[in-house]
Amino acid sequence: MAACNALSIASNLGSQFISRNQFPVGDATSSSHCITPTSTHNGSSHGLIPVPIRISRKSGHGPKRSRCNCRSLKPSCALAKPGHTKFDSLDQDWTSFNPAGPGSPISPSQRNTKGWTDRNGVEDSRLLAQLRNIALAAQDRSEMHAIIGVQRDNWNKLCHMTVNMTTIAAAMLAATNSGVASTSLSMSVAAFLVNGGAAGFMYLASKYQPSQLAEEQRTASRFHKLLARDIETTLLIDPRLRKDAHLYMEEVMGRLQALDVGFPLPLKPNGLEKFPKVVAPSVLGPIADLAETEIPTNNTNGWTDAITKDLQRTADKLQASDIAKYVRAARNKGIANKRLAISAPVFAVVAALLSLLGCWPGIHLTAVAAACSIVAVLVSSFSNGGQIGMIFELYRNCAGYYAEMEQDIQSTMRIPVCQREDGELYHQKIALQLGRCDQMPMFSSEEKTAGKLF
Repeated sequence: MAACNALSIASNLGSQFISRNQFPVGDATSSSHCITPTSTHNGSSHGLIPVPIRISRKSGHGPKRSRCNCRSLKPSCALAKPGHTKFDSLDQDWTSFNPAGPGSPISPSQRNTKGWTDRNGVEDSRLLAQLRNIALAAQDRSEMHAIIGVQRDNWNKLCHMTVNMTTIAAAMLAATNSGVASTSLSMSVAAFLVNGGAAGFMYLASKYQPSQLAEEQRTASRFHKLLARDIETTLLIDPRLRKDAHLYMEEVMGRLQALDVGFPLPLKPNGLEKFPKVVAPSVLGPIADLAETEIPTNNTNGWTDAITKDLQRTADKLQASDIAKYVRAARNKGIANKRLAISAPVFAVVAALLSLLGCWPGIHLTAVAAACSIVAVLVSSFSNGGQIGMIFELYRNCAGYYAEMEQDIQSTMRIPVCQREDGELYHQKIALQLGRCDQMPMFSSEEKTAGKLF
């Protein structure tokens, strides 16, 4: 009797549960139905969570399976512990990017992925293809500049060796001619020709500065490669942590064009001026428009007041200390390089003329010609062998490196916070580029410079 009562109670409960949840009834041929009741998991923080239930029965025509397309929202939440699900942290991140605010429901159309995806969360394939085309072009330019840099470095070594050997040979001819009782016309002419050829090589080396050309190509190869890697790395991180898609596209295109202008491949007619009157940092990126005012931080997208103030303090320090220091060093090296570049050919020309005049009777200038040849080879060795032009370009590029960082910080502060790169990631990137640890503040007030990399 107890067993019968238990069976009757279970049957009544089952019929009440089914009638209360209004399960749809299929045809006689279906053997399974996916039913979504309105019963919910009380511990969920996302409202009602439908739980799929399957009821099986056999029809008179034999077993035949059929499955309806039921939609279940995060079924694993029904099995989670009350009050917590593994999707809570992710939805909180989505909520921070929701324009309607944390309290509103979140849908794919409301999730702000900064133009990288559509409303359905699918990435824009055309935009990704355009960025990969830019990365491919940057990699190709990097390889071209690397090849030309090796060629121009070889040119610098060959020119330096040729100038030294030629000038030393002319000095030996002039010294030998001065040691004999009567000067020889043939030796004087030979010393004149050799000194003249050495002066021509020195003039070409002083005009084109092959060591400086090689440094230009090495720097261009490095920054083109950095641009390609920047694009590849950006496409690997979450779209919500990236910069706005269209702003990032404009930025990388501007960087590519700036590098093409700042580091040309040909020597002429678009080559860089080797002895500029006004020494300025090399241009490694687009020039930021600083006419607009800064946009205040609203403590979203990873940006806080502390990060904003620290970055602004870093930009001011870069402008006042690091950039000015390397521009001043480049200016001093440029002045020294110009004086050496003029002195070496002048001494070689004077040695050639004295060698030619020393053949006349009663005039003994061949010894002075030999001394001028030795001075010319020493000055040329210090100028070209010491690669003063390369050091000038190195200082100018260091100033350009810090100037590009300062411009990037200033331009970032002038775009809406929701369109910026994640604040914490951006702060870490700037700190690593300066050779510092990601800490707050980035450097102490007692330090004279912001950068520690160079």
